[in-house]
Parts: sequence; structure tokens; C-alpha cells
Amino acid sequence: MLRLFSWLISCAILVMLTSCSDFDREFTVQSAKATIDVSADGTALVSESFDILVKEGENYGGVYVDIPQRFTDVAGSHWRDFDLITARWNGRDEHYFKENIVPGYAIYIGKWHCRNCPADLPAGPGKVEIAYRLGRLVRHEGDRQILSLPAYMGHVHDQGAKKAVTLTIPSGGMLRLSHRDPPAYEITQSAPNEILVSIAAGKGDRVLPDIEIEYPEGTFLGGTSDKLVRWWLSDHFLAFISILGPLIAGGFAVSRLASGRRLPAASKAIDTEMLGSISPALAAYLFRNWKADAAKAAFMASVAHLAVKRKFRISGLGEDAEASDLSAKQARGKRKITGARWYSLPAATRFVFERIEKEQPVVDRRRILYASYGVEGELHKTVLAEYQKIRGKDRWISRAVLSILVLGVAVAYFAGLLIFSAAICGLLLVSLAAVGVLREPERISSPMDFRQVLGMCLGLPGLMIISVCYIVTTEVLSEQLPYLVAILLDIAGILVVAAMLRVPTPKQRQIRDSVLSLDRYLRGGTDGPAMSVECYEHYLPFAVALDAEHYWTERFNFWQESEKMDAYAPDWRINS
Repeated sequence: MLRLFSWLISCAILVMLTSCSDFDREFTVQSAKATIDVSADGTALVSESFDILVKEGENYGGVYVDIPQRFTDVAGSHWRDFDLITARWNGRDEHYFKENIVPGYAIYIGKWHCRNCPADLPAGPGKVEIAYRLGRLVRHEGDRQILSLPAYMGHVHDQGAKKAVTLTIPSGGMLRLSHRDPPAYEITQSAPNEILVSIAAGKGDRVLPDIEIEYPEGTFLGGTSDKLVRWWLSDHFLAFISILGPLIAGGFAVSRLASGRRLPAASKAIDTEMLGSISPALAAYLFRNWKADAAKAAFMASVAHLAVKRKFRISGLGEDAEASDLSAKQARGKRKITGARWYSLPAATRFVFERIEKEQPVVDRRRILYASYGVEGELHKTVLAEYQKIRGKDRWISRAVLSILVLGVAVAYFAGLLIFSAAICGLLLVSLAAVGVLREPERISSPMDFRQVLGMCLGLPGLMIISVCYIVTTEVLSEQLPYLVAILLDIAGILVVAAMLRVPTPKQRQIRDSVLSLDRYLRGGTDGPAMSVECYEHYLPFAVALDAEHYWTERFNFWQESEKMDAYAPDWRINS
């Protein structure tokens, strides 16, 4: 027997309105009636009316009527077609709108407003009328066709009002009787094509069996090919988009992780072209895997880079070093001659120069140590921007996030969980913001304006309270649970895809491999470019960045002795 799982609640239900309305206090359903006219193609025109007593002059301004569409048989879950024709209050066309629920639609009839707004329904008796068309009411069992009509108005908002249903059906059918004792409702077949169903006043939450009428094969017209395709798509649409989001997230993460594993092993050769495209500061961070102690090495490597580029002279490469003869300031003023050379330097190197330039000189000398105080955060941001520029705009990540977001919103919309999902996202965002503040409290150490303080002290806690209250007070139906799980998986998928921004791209991995190869070369562990004064100065900033300056200088001194060269006295060093 065909079971309409969604009809267990009802097909004409005035539901609990919202958290700001008390239906039982404001309204009473006195009686409910419905007429169902079944056509030869198996569709039905349904008209329903509800006699309602408005008990209070101040009320919500309208009522909801739930129209479930989903039914279940041995072949699975299916969806009926639904087309709303009219919605009226006391014989007049009334404002209405449709909300999605898992079984179908919730039709709101009345003025949409909040409490204390001037759109209340007048106190006294009133009548709600709604008309709509349902499709796909016939199924096949062997050589028979079964017309399955839902047990309308088995439950009207927990009210024990009388219900009456008049069914007009094609002739030639045989009514299948319910085997319940006592009968769930009274059925009277007044004519071959008319059935009267009476549901007495009584307990509200009653589960009534469907009304099934058996017909010979061919009584109802079969569905056309385009209808069969449309029915199949409607049956599987929500389930398809529910699993598509997690599949996109999982496939994207696996492909990104697999692409990293397919990279060749680190090359022993020195990629001079690739190393020439990065700053010594970035090499320091990559070598130390972006740990906090990389800032000091990155700063000193940039100092060495500025020195060998003749932007100033330094007394040494230690913490007690001093800088003098900052001629780069005057050189930058002559943009036609040296501007291009200055801006060809990496941003981190220029940032370090500006920090040293701000120090007050003592006899034309500036202490490098003083300039390095408090640069960790800004230097890290500058180097990170360089690293992300190497990565480029990852459009696939943004497309994947957008696709999963759209699918998640669609699932939430069609499952009637849009506000519930928004509350979950609000709770998640507040939690992530709190975790971020705890992990990096220095971000809020700077002075904040009034709006920022108001948002931190009132906005975020208020959003969390509202989200928690809505989640706790809103009931999730058993039919909605699978789709809620799918929405949560979509949220997790967005976080997973966003986390792929931290996974290095193949080019970023190659740059790190080149840095590691350079470290072996500087320490004498592998072959590389032939030693010369130019080679020594070129890789000296990288040697400082990789803590290999001592080994690199020893190799250079050994080469000098083997070549019987004069003493090396670079013009970028301050003579003692």
C-alpha cells in the first residue's frame, strides 16, 4: 500500500506560525472542509476551506497551510506536481507567499508583518480558502492502476475540529477498505463517482491511512516521455544537490593533495632563475617553515641584500651591525636614472631599508638592531604577500567555494532550513572569530574606533545569542535531518576547500625545493655555480637567510687562497 510519509502530519495543516505568535491563543479552527476533483489524467483540483475564530484583535495577521507533495512507495520517494490557484480570506483574494518545507510547501495567507504592526486579522469568525492542483496521483500494480488520495485534514494544528472531504473520481473504481478497527474515518460512497469522507472531532495528532481506489489498466492516461523525465528529475533533484556539494569539496581536496604528491623529488641542481625571482626574506621564511623566528633571519638577509646592492654600507652581518652612507634616498629621487632599479628590489628588502632610514643616525651611523624592533608582523605580511603573488589567483578555489555555497543555499531553501542554516553559520563565524582573537591577540591590540568596539562587545555576542536561541527553539523534522547533514557537510566542504589555500601549489613547492638545494650548495654539499666575487655577493643574502653565512664565507676564502687573489675588501663594508 502506498504510504505518504509526508501526509502523516496532514495535507491541510495550520501549523505553528512562528516564535512571535501563539496560534492557540489567537485562533481556533472550528471546522475544515475539502473537495477533490480527480481528472481523467490522474491529476486533481483541490479546494479547501477552514472556519477560523480570531479570538484576539492583536494577532499574527495570517495563518499557514501546509501542502505536502512528497509520497513514498516501493520504488522510493516521489514528488507530486503542485500549482497554487488562489488564496482567500472571507471570500476576498488575500496576500500570500510560499515557503519551502521538506514535504512540499507552507502557504502563508494574510498580511506579512511582525507583532504590533497594523495588519492584524479582525476579531471574530473568518474563513480561509485555498485552491490548488495536484498531479501524479496514480501508480501501477501489475495490471491495475491505483488512485491514491491522501487522508486530508487528519490533523489541523492540534485542533479537534470536524473535517469533511468530498471526492469526485472517475467511474469504474473499487474502493479499498481500511483494516483498522475502529475505522479511522467514515467513508460513504453516495454515487459511482463520489465519495464522502467524514472525520469526527477528536484527538488532533491522528495518523490516517490513505484512500486507495483500484481501477483497470488504461483508465488513466499514462505520462508522456517529457513528463516521465520531469518526474524523474523532480524525484532526485534535492538528493542530487545534497550530495553534489560534499562531492565537489572532496574531489577538489583529493586532486590538490594528489597534485602535490606527484611532484618530482627535490632537484640537486641550483635553479638560478627561480631563486632570482624571490627575496632572501622569503627564503628565510620558507627554510624555517614560516615559524616566528624566521623574522630575524629575514630582516638580516634583507640588510645584506641592500648592502650588496650598494644601497648603504654596513659594519658587519651580526646584530650589532651599523649602517651608514644611505645614498639610496638621494638615488631614489632621480627616478629617471635609478627608480627602476630601486623598485626592482623585493618589497621586503625595500621595507627593511625604510625601517633603517627612519632611525636617527649617530655620526652618520644607524644601529641595525634598533631598526629591527617590532617589525615581525609587518615583515611577515610583506613576505606573505610575495609568496601569495607567486601562487597567483587561484580561481579554481574561488569557483569551488562558490559552487558549494550555491548548492548549500539551494538545499537549505528547498528543505525549509534556510534560516536554521544561517543561524548555524552565524554561530560558526562567531566561534571562528573568537578562536582567531585567542590565537592572534595582537590583531586587536591597536586602537579601535567606536563601531569596532560596538561590534566586538555587542554585535558578535548578540549574533551568537540569537543563533543559539533559534537553533534551540526550532524543531527539525525527521525528514529534514538528511538535508541538514548535507548542509553541514557543505559548510565543512567550504572550510576544507578554503584550507587548500595553505597547501602550496606546484610552483611554490618547487621554490621551496630550490631553497633547500641552495642550502646544500652554500654548505658545500652539492655542486652549483662556479665561485667568484660576483657569485659570493649574489648568494650572500641567501646564506644569511639560511644560517649558512659562515660556511659560504669559508668556501669563498678557500677559493681566494686557491686563486691567489688579493685580500677581498668590498665597497659595501665599513672599513674598521
